[in-house]
Amino acid sequence: MIDKAIATLAKGIQEYLGRLPDLTLNGTEIVRVGNLVKADGSVEIPSDSLGLCLVNIEEERVAKVQYGIQTSRDGTRVTHVNPEIKLNLFVLVAAHFATYSTGLKYLSGTVRFFQSKSCFTPRNTPEMDPGLEKLLVELYSLNFEQQNHLWGSLGAKYLPSVLYKVRLVIIDEQAARDEQPPITTMRKRIGHAG
Repeated sequence: MIDKAIATLAKGIQEYLGRLPDLTLNGTEIVRVGNLVKADGSVEIPSDSLGLCLVNIEEERVAKVQYGIQTSRDGTRVTHVNPEIKLNLFVLVAAHFATYSTGLKYLSGTVRFFQSKSCFTPRNTPEMDPGLEKLLVELYSLNFEQQNHLWGSLGAKYLPSVLYKVRLVIIDEQAARDEQPPITTMRKRIGHAG
């Protein structure tokens, strides 16, 4: 699901930038998903492109379900499953352009795209994978020290960039741990044991 979520965002950015009159894409793929740097430390994003890179994953604990029980439609079986995992993805969009001002134009276009569409659902994004319920995208600001640590951990020199938090990527395999008939009656025992 992580790959499908990022592919949905990359496609959305690409299509949006292609519609902007001040940017001339002429069918060129400008948005690339992948690492920012190669093992030798050189930039991996092709020249004159925007790079999308997953820089962190965290579990969304606020909306975490603590148990997983499913009942069959006819009510004759109860299945215990592990609860779904909801993830937040941190996606960095970096501009690698020969001309600095051109990179800023494309980066500005990306910010405009997510400002105009911050919620992705199968209804407003028909090409979205059916396994994705909803993606909520919000700008995630780093202070200078955090930004320095991020770029240092990536092993790269700073490029103009923007970081987004993509919420609620759900991983749910529906793998049953056990299956049994439901409890339908309870008996209450009163008295002393023994």
